[in-house]
Amino acid sequence: MATCGRQEPLRAAVGPICAGLAVLAACSPATKPGGTATLHTAAPTSAATTTTDSWAVPSTITPAYLDRVLIELNHIDGDAFRDARAHDAVTPTFVRLEQSIRAGPHELELQEAGIDREVQIAWVGIKEVPGDRIMRVGSILSAPQPCVLAAVAIDLSGVTVGAPQTYPQWYVALVPATPDVTNATHWLVADDGFESGGGPPAPAHACATS
Repeated sequence: MATCGRQEPLRAAVGPICAGLAVLAACSPATKPGGTATLHTAAPTSAATTTTDSWAVPSTITPAYLDRVLIELNHIDGDAFRDARAHDAVTPTFVRLEQSIRAGPHELELQEAGIDREVQIAWVGIKEVPGDRIMRVGSILSAPQPCVLAAVAIDLSGVTVGAPQTYPQWYVALVPATPDVTNATHWLVADDGFESGGGPPAPAHACATS
């Protein structure tokens, strides 16, 4: 499925490359507000209960929980973007940080291509020291377990120069991961962007990691 946002997420939003984005943003199909997703997980072992994990995945995934996860993932992404911006290149730090939050090589390749594009156009429209992008979950959509797919509102005003812009409906798909010292959230981003047709992505496509 062709996805304008997935091809070049940030640049597509900052300088829209799809025709009629204002129309897409206004006419995206409505989704049921809020919602939850229930994950079927194995019962924790006795060893796992001896240590408190502040990022432990609840049995019921709520918008509030996803908001918290996305704040952390977007901060890691922001650190990666800031390092690339400061060095005007795809850096080892950028790659390491993006690898810690992206599921599969394709997502990493998209991010690297985005940085290469920014270097080519001299970061036009991007702040010298970008902040983190902000996402707020509007609804949780049906998706094949254990993936979680959500429609989110995105705010790039901390990243871009000028007045805040209105973007098409944004979607994020997350898949479970083993936490580590860089990304303790238990989640990786499998899909991140908007669809050129204005509606949600096909769940199986959004959740795919290869």
